[in-house]
Formats: sequence, C-alpha cells, structure tokens
Amino acid sequence: MLHFLSSLFSSTAQPAGGPDPALIEAATERAIEGTDPRLRALRHYRKRLREPVTQAVHHITELVDSLPEPVEISRRNFSTDPRLRAFFVSPDHLQEVLGGIRSITGYLQGHPGPLPDTIFGLLSMEWKERTTFGIEQQGELTRRDVPQVAVSFFNHRFAGPSGSRDETRWELGKRAFDHLVKMALEGMLAARSKRRELQREQQLLARKLGAMQAGDWGLETLLSQTESVPADVESLEAQIDAVETELLELGADTESLEHNLDQLAGVLEAAEQQLSRRRLSLRLNHMGIRVEETSGQPSNLLELTELLSSSGVQRIILPGYFPRNELPERPDFFQQARRYLE
Repeated sequence: MLHFLSSLFSSTAQPAGGPDPALIEAATERAIEGTDPRLRALRHYRKRLREPVTQAVHHITELVDSLPEPVEISRRNFSTDPRLRAFFVSPDHLQEVLGGIRSITGYLQGHPGPLPDTIFGLLSMEWKERTTFGIEQQGELTRRDVPQVAVSFFNHRFAGPSGSRDETRWELGKRAFDHLVKMALEGMLAARSKRRELQREQQLLARKLGAMQAGDWGLETLLSQTESVPADVESLEAQIDAVETELLELGADTESLEHNLDQLAGVLEAAEQQLSRRRLSLRLNHMGIRVEETSGQPSNLLELTELLSSSGVQRIILPGYFPRNELPERPDFFQQARRYLE
C-alpha cells in the first residue's frame, strides 16, 4: 500500500487535451487503494471518479508547476538572499537546521548507491507576527517604545529530498494527491463514527489511517505539527494489508459503499479548496521588523509562497537545494567512545 506508483505525476509531457488517460487510471486506482478497496465492487466507480480525479490531477499539476525556481540554501548564499536571512538567524543556524531535519537524514541513510552531491527539496516553515516595542529613527529624532510588528519563521521542514529538481517535483505532486486521498479517508471515518452499527468498519479504517500517518503518507512531513521519527515501512505495509483483508472479509452494503464513493469524489472535486497556495509580500528590515515602503528604512521586500490546507495549516514554502557538504558532520559515537576508553 505504501509503495508509491511511479507513474503518478511523472515529468513526461502531458497530451494537449489533458492528463494522460493512463495517469488518470493509475490515480483512480491509487485513490481506491488509499481509502476503501471494497469500492471496486461498484461497477460504476471508474465512471464516478473519472472527472473528480481529472480535476484533482490537473489542480495538483498546476500547483506544483507554479512553484518558484529552486534557490540555493547554503551558508554561501545566506548573505545575498534576503529570504534566507529572514528564515534563519545566521549561517550557523541554517546549517544546524538542515543537519537536524529528519527527512534529510532519513533520505541520506536510505539512499541506494552513491549519494548525490546536491540535494533538492521543498523547504517549509511556520511563521508568526507579534507586536513588540522598539526604537525608530526619524531624521535626527529618536523615538522609543514604538509599536512594531516582528516576523519570525520556525519549525523548518524539508519535503521530498532527492537528487534532482524533477524528482522532487514528482514526489511533491504524488504526496499532494495522497494528501487528498487521506482527507477522503478521514471523512469516511468521521461518517462511520456516527453510526454505531458500523463500529468494526470504523475501527479498521482508523487503523489504516493511523498506519498511513505513521508512514509519512501524503503531506505529513509538511503539515504535521511535529516531525515524526522514521517508521518501519515494511511493518506498516503489513498492517495495512491486514486491515484491507479484514475489510474485504467484512463486506459492506451498497448504500455504505456509495456513501464512501461520494465522499472520495467530493474531496477530489474540491481539490482547489482542500490544498491551495497564495502569494505573500513582506517588507522586513534586518531585524525582522515589518516596515512600510515609504518609511525610508533599509529593508527588503520578500515575495513568498504560502501553502494552505483546508485543515487550517499554513506554511511558507520555498523550493531549494543545497550541496551535501553543507550538512554538518555527524558525530562518530564509536570513535568518541574509543577515545574515552583509551
């Protein structure tokens, strides 16, 4: 279940008339596998999902294609890119953050063969504004205790680490589609909780959803409040397989399956409301204080992209890359212990 379909959102050009029919078919089957495989018992499930899946694929493709060009996230570029100076306190902080992100360390540890010299991905972070009081210079006049708005960025993540820009874009598109599928599964689960006679089905769907979330399915890396420890994927796949076997044995009445199919179609049809992005302009000085263009203070205008989920999560995102040697060296605990014993 957690083995991703490599055909989804490949970098190959799409036909002029719309997404490749093979892509729509693969995405439809992925949506079924990600929610309730019993939906295949409904003969019309492909017809019912054709337009919603097409809309979702089209929206996600546009969403990924609209992302800005990747920027170098490095100590070297810190002094020349005002976005990096806003996102990180210092070059040391930038390096420390990259070295501590679990998605990056997990990618490096699990990468087969030689590691790439450059790592691409999507940097994301939360941001907030708070009112402070500071000093403001107006000509020769110094004003104290002036209300100011300070902007800070925190909880950095790096999604879709890979060795190329195209591979990262494919990974992000795939995960965005999976995010929609997961939301549909959550909707099915919520509906089942209202009907006590479907308690066993509810428990099975909840187990499946929990395993998917533990396996960093969809946009968990980007949208969850905490960065999870890398999971045992093989164990999670086995759990999901067991759940699906029980679901198929449990069966379901046509009315229940129709409800689940409508839930899935509804989420995919509303892809633009479920997952969107907006442009955000912030003018900040070197202290991270918002300033007006007319103030005359030295400042930088930051043109940013914000990702929004219907769940209420909002994060600043920036496609980027960094040289692998930018990461701090990991401590050799064996070597340290040997030195201690000598």
